[in-house]
Amino acid sequence: MTRVFIKEIHIISFGKFEDKKIRFDENFNLIYGKNETGKSTVTNFIEGLLYGFDEGKNKKSFSYKKEAYKPKLSYKYAGSGIFNKDGIDLKVTRNFEDGSYKLINLSSGDEIPSKDSNLGFPGEYILDMTYDIYKNYLTSFQGQRSEQKAKEKLIESLANQDIDYDFSANKAIGILDDKLNKLGSDRAYTKPYLKVKTEIKEIEDRLYEIKSYKKSYEKDFKRLDYNKKRQRSLREKYEKDKEKLDSYKKYRANQNYKDYKKWTDELYKINESIGSYSDVFGLDEEYFLSLEKNLGQSKKSHSSNTKYIVFIQVLLFTFLGFSINKYFYLLALSFMLVFIFLINSTKKTEDSRNDLSQYNKLRARFLKYKSLKKEKEKIEDVLSILRNQDIKDCESTFDLEDFENYDIEKAELNLDSYLDDLDKINVEISRDEKNLVSIEEKIEDEVDLVDRLHFLENKLVEIENKKRAINLAKSTIKEIIDENRNDFTNLNKRANQIIREISKNSFDSIIFDEKLNPKIRTKEGYDMMVDQLSKGFMDQLSFALKLSINEEAFSKIFMVYDDAFINYDLERLRNALFFLLDAASFRQIIYFTCHDREREVFESEGIKINYIDMEDV
Repeated sequence: MTRVFIKEIHIISFGKFEDKKIRFDENFNLIYGKNETGKSTVTNFIEGLLYGFDEGKNKKSFSYKKEAYKPKLSYKYAGSGIFNKDGIDLKVTRNFEDGSYKLINLSSGDEIPSKDSNLGFPGEYILDMTYDIYKNYLTSFQGQRSEQKAKEKLIESLANQDIDYDFSANKAIGILDDKLNKLGSDRAYTKPYLKVKTEIKEIEDRLYEIKSYKKSYEKDFKRLDYNKKRQRSLREKYEKDKEKLDSYKKYRANQNYKDYKKWTDELYKINESIGSYSDVFGLDEEYFLSLEKNLGQSKKSHSSNTKYIVFIQVLLFTFLGFSINKYFYLLALSFMLVFIFLINSTKKTEDSRNDLSQYNKLRARFLKYKSLKKEKEKIEDVLSILRNQDIKDCESTFDLEDFENYDIEKAELNLDSYLDDLDKINVEISRDEKNLVSIEEKIEDEVDLVDRLHFLENKLVEIENKKRAINLAKSTIKEIIDENRNDFTNLNKRANQIIREISKNSFDSIIFDEKLNPKIRTKEGYDMMVDQLSKGFMDQLSFALKLSINEEAFSKIFMVYDDAFINYDLERLRNALFFLLDAASFRQIIYFTCHDREREVFESEGIKINYIDMEDV
């Protein structure tokens, strides 16, 4: 069981006190002071050091105590205290103005970390209890009544005591709840449990995607393999047909060379032949038309003259027929004239015939020349065509039968078709290869994901086992608490012992139920209601209950009494003080009083205590 006592307090400025120190004994401390000397101020100073003035709330808020004890003549509102917990001195320093504090381990010099918003942390850390329990059960003063909330917490603490004095069921459940909270639930997105489940779901979804990717991979791979086979087949066909086409082109190129050489030789011969017709160079059809016209006119004139002479002779013969003798000489003369004319005419006819022969010869040479020119033009056209074709000067090594029915246009169309098909296949192959690479990248971490999934599944099982174990532990503890909640045997026994000593056996028995409500039976055998009890007996009953509870639940933590026995007569006071003296053998008692009765009781019995007079503080 944790033992805590106060070694000293230093009031820097609080209420009416300025720079005051009070040192306490770890057993019984009797602090005497008349009314208005500051006894309650010291009590509330200790409370304020431990829990702050927030009425037990975990946030800064207005408190009447904070205003009541604010110094009137000092800007400071602070103090400190040294508490010993299981042999370790802990110093609490607090600024009451804003509630801030420091909790320092004096043995190590380290400041104990805490949340600034939790004003009651020093008391919770040092005493292991909340402000409600401290206020209602570790401090006692005149007319004090326990709050229901504090009573419920106390009942829980009492239920823990039958388990183990060093074990707090409430703490254990709190620790287990904290562990559960750290593990998380289906709604705690940042905690391990849901994070692991979420990651498992993500990996399972990822593996499902990978499974579909693998199916797609197999499909794409088969298509890629099929297209590559088609690609190879088409390439083989293309290469084979192209080789044949190239062979044909080479063959045709050789034929072209032969034809070109033949026609070049032919052109050379024609050019030589044309050179022998230099006499008709520059002549044209108009020239020969002119010659024909001239020849025609000459022939016509000769024919006309002949006809005229014959006509004259006919006339002469007709006329002379009537007078032949008379005109014999005239007839002879006419024959002479005709003869001369015929000689001249014959000569002209001969000349005309020679001109015609020359014309015909020239005309024939001109036509031959034209024919050679046309032939030359045809040869030049053929040579021009041959020049635009592949011409190679090499020996022919091809079998003409291979190309007997060869259709070069169809062959080239087939090659173009092969290339088009190859382009399409190449596009498909490229697409499939990219898809496969992309899929490989997506599925390459499959093994790692499977390993991670197995790890997370094992981790989830581990977390679920921990959660089940924690819930089982909580359930077990709660069952034990529920069993002990109704069993306050030790508490009732001790409370009855105390109340009998103080009340001088005025009652037969007092039993506190599971809600700490008293059931009082008189010696006459009837039960009394609480509202039937006197104020003095209610104070005695409260003292018996609190002391029993403290012995049961907080047996080694200091207790503070502030004029708690003011309604006791001397005999009952004496008995109550002796109970406190017994308790002071293992815990610290700080007892404030405004009477001398307590000091007189101790002096009459020769009992030494730590006596402090507020006038000397």
